[in-house]
Amino acid sequence: PPHLLFLLFLLPVAAAASGGPRIPREVDVQVPREDWLRRHRAPAEEKIELIIAVKQTNTLLLEEAVLAVSDPDSAAYGQHLTLGEVNELVAPADESVSTVLNYLGEHGLGLGEGKGCESTSNHDLIKCLTTVEVAETLLDAKYHVYKHQKANLTLLRASSYSLPRHISSHVDFVSPTVRFPTLQLLRKKENGSSNHEVTPDSLRSLYNLGDTRGSNGKQSCTAFLEQFYRQSDLDQFWKSFYPKAQGQAIKVVGPNSGAPGVEASLDIQYITAVGGGIDTEFWSFAGRAPDNPENEPFLKWIYTVGNTSDSDVPKVFSTSYGEPEHTVSMDYMQRINVEFQKAAARGISLLFATGDYGVADDSGNCPGNRFQGQWPAGSPWVTGVGGTTGSEPEEAWSGSAGGFSDVWDRPEYQTGAVSNYFSTIKKRFLPDASFYNQTGAGFPDVAAQATDFQVVDLGMAIPVDGTSCACPTFSGVVSLLNDIRLGAGKSSLGFLNPLFYKNPGAFMDIIDGSNEAGDGCGPQGFSASKGWDPVTGLGTPNYKKLAAIISNLQ
Repeated sequence: PPHLLFLLFLLPVAAAASGGPRIPREVDVQVPREDWLRRHRAPAEEKIELIIAVKQTNTLLLEEAVLAVSDPDSAAYGQHLTLGEVNELVAPADESVSTVLNYLGEHGLGLGEGKGCESTSNHDLIKCLTTVEVAETLLDAKYHVYKHQKANLTLLRASSYSLPRHISSHVDFVSPTVRFPTLQLLRKKENGSSNHEVTPDSLRSLYNLGDTRGSNGKQSCTAFLEQFYRQSDLDQFWKSFYPKAQGQAIKVVGPNSGAPGVEASLDIQYITAVGGGIDTEFWSFAGRAPDNPENEPFLKWIYTVGNTSDSDVPKVFSTSYGEPEHTVSMDYMQRINVEFQKAAARGISLLFATGDYGVADDSGNCPGNRFQGQWPAGSPWVTGVGGTTGSEPEEAWSGSAGGFSDVWDRPEYQTGAVSNYFSTIKKRFLPDASFYNQTGAGFPDVAAQATDFQVVDLGMAIPVDGTSCACPTFSGVVSLLNDIRLGAGKSSLGFLNPLFYKNPGAFMDIIDGSNEAGDGCGPQGFSASKGWDPVTGLGTPNYKKLAAIISNLQ
């Protein structure tokens, strides 16, 4: 094949260049994160799973395609691309693939059985199982073992890495290297008592779901960093709070290993109870599990979505994971945005919890006197889910992370809603403009209940707070809306935001409450107000109104 001949042609050139100048990569990441303590050098023989993100092509065409199939006023609405079409559209140039594979070959790695590497069908993500010793040589890096100060988690990371100049121009990033995961959404406020217990019944009543159940499509929640659920807890939850789900089989993708966690239990319990009757999967990715090589769980999830067929991939993913924008490199975020667009083009809905610390970071601070944008919930290509509390009326939850991105410009589908917020809110309810980017993408997009969820853990129901309560709740509603379309022989909803922002009347508007400030954040966060706001987005779902709109879509 021509690309193999090209590879052979490159061999002497690339080999000669490997010893030349190197380009430091992802230098805009804070290393190490203050909550991770460096212990010692990683053993040379320890296994590590590297993912190399090879530069793609036609990303602007992909963006146009996503907007065309996601805008309900577009003639192409719902005409999603297949996985093959998406991969063909953004496939890296042959030169990029050849150059990267050649460099791996110099270090004893390659595609094919026994060579250590595999890839997506278009080679835009190449995954290699190797040793720390080889990884350090490839990346001119030194890996250390880091331990989290509060959680019983360790991982391997480098303080810096670089690539030869001729390789660097073909690569977006290599992982795991300098990015450290945040445990922001994995620690719940678990207090012993609750005034306002939230259960599947109360959510179904509040959001006008009634007894609605579905039978079409597939939904999933994700788990990272050694979180998984106990089947006995799920069985007990169903028995106590949603008997109709008893006996439902959950398919687990990836290793459901490590210590059972409240986070994972919450996600699977509520997505199955709100998205009642929908086939449900639990996608589990542990960064450091026994007998498994070191890897970056979030990226492994992205890789797996891109390697799962259209018939098998869930069309709704609920993810309760995030981190402040400033802890992630621009190269990484820009590339992962393309991966989000690839999923959107295929008709997959991605929903992310925004976080639990208002306008602050996961330590309750605003470094540099700046409100914190959140990643990935603040990305314009996913649906960010904020939090509410109480009923009659629902109010904004003070922990609901929301605001404006310091990285992403405001997307066109959101301009009217955000302009309305700034033009109608009383100035005394707006924080000082020096704290945030008034032209950035606003988040969250939507919201749901986020406090006093009854979650069964170790056989006992405990109350839990967090936007990671809201995300599986809203995702379950989306799955029931998908069921309407799929049952009528139509496509899944896919990327939700253009549809949602054109139908604000289908949401219950939250006009009371605000999100909290923190150290260095000034005296106040943002306030909820009529229409979209940077605490609760468009509001919480009114299933009957949303169902009526979705039933009339082409």
